Amino acid sequence: MVRAVAIAFFLICTAGPVWAADVEPFNPEAPFQQGLSTSLLRSLLNQAVDKLEDHIEIMGTFDSGDVKGDQKGRLQFKFYPEGKSKSGEHLGAEGWFHVAPEGGQQDWHFKFTLPKDRKNSPLQFEEPL
Repeated sequence: MVRAVAIAFFLICTAGPVWAADVEPFNPEAPFQQGLSTSLLRSLLNQAVDKLEDHIEIMGTFDSGDVKGDQKGRLQFKFYPEGKSKSGEHLGAEGWFHVAPEGGQQDWHFKFTLPKDRKNSPLQFEEPL
């Protein structure tokens, strides 16, 4: 019995390298070439980008400043939970800064806004925190 197990183990171990030699090299492009066409992938990507643009809006400016080295910037972020096409209600975050290297002064400001009509909003609290 031990001899049969040893022979079977020997055959399995020697057959492994033979099976490994028949393996084709890995091609990362194979799934895209076989099942999905490039136009289908582009279509899916365009749909995802359209949905993202319907729910998120990001705007910003950056002024490198004048000769003194002053820098100013502003970033505005809006999130539309129902989408811009369905509702104008949004959550907003806005930040701006001013850096004056001469005096070492740095001003940072942040402002967060909620929708004006929050009747159906999940952000309602019955008691103050």
